[in-house]
Amino acid sequence: MTETLDAPIAAVADAVRTFSDPGELYRVSREAESRVTEDMRAIRQKLVLGLREQGLTWRSIGELLGGVTAQRAEQISRGV
Repeated sequence: MTETLDAPIAAVADAVRTFSDPGELYRVSREAESRVTEDMRAIRQKLVLGLREQGLTWRSIGELLGGVTAQRAEQISRGV
C-alpha cells in the first residue's frame, strides 16, 4: 500500500524543494505539512462518520481501525 503513496509524496516534496529562499522554503514546507494533515484528518473523520451511519458502535469502529479505543474513534468523528 505505501508504494502507491511514494510518488505523490515525492511530488509534494519536490514541489516544496523548488523554493530556494530559506524563509520561503520553511514557510512552504509548513504549509504543505499543514494541508496534508488537514486533508488526512478529514478523510479519517468522513470514514468514521460513514461507519457510524452504518450502525457500528464506537468500539467496533475502533477495532476496525486497528485497535484504537472507542473514545478515540468518537474523537476522530469530531475531527479531533
